[in-house]
Amino acid sequence: MLSGFPILSSSEFHAGCLALEERFSLHGTKQHEWISVENVQEFDAKFLRITKDLSNHVHADADEDELSEHDDEALETEARQHAVIHHDIVLSPTYRVPVLYISIVDPLHRYPPTMAALYEHLIPPPYKEESGHAGIIGGITVTDHPVTGRPAFFIHPCRTTEVMTVIVGKEEVTAEEYLMIWIGALGRCVGLDIPLALMQ
Repeated sequence: MLSGFPILSSSEFHAGCLALEERFSLHGTKQHEWISVENVQEFDAKFLRITKDLSNHVHADADEDELSEHDDEALETEARQHAVIHHDIVLSPTYRVPVLYISIVDPLHRYPPTMAALYEHLIPPPYKEESGHAGIIGGITVTDHPVTGRPAFFIHPCRTTEVMTVIVGKEEVTAEEYLMIWIGALGRCVGLDIPLALMQ
């Protein structure tokens, strides 16, 4: 159980990240929403990276039906043009809660880290109307990723402890359960939901 809920120690955070990676390795093949879950270490920092397909990744001037399943060169070209989303979960040293950084990785650089790209490609329709108001979704902006230094979308963690306290209440949770609840609460506003297969 957590020592200081609703905040996390560094060891608790990393234990939760390792548990989620292990959960994906056991059940990941039963779902198609997440491509991978991996603990990443760059420099002296560690974070969890969840990779998903960008739903509208097919370039506008090509029709999928035009690609023959036997045309290896065409399929290879499509694969190179495939865009993915990295959802990086980093522990905030100030707030001591997880923070979500979102990046679209695209070989053709079609999705710049702008608010227009955020609204068009990442925020699901049910959340678009409320995205301009105060609240969890209202805390999304563009900033530099604290580890990679590259521009990324960022959900500010100022309300995380409040949200987690309301959801969890007086129940005790493990670090893994904390992260799964946190993803369910904050991730869905940018299209990051936990696949049902991983909730077993």
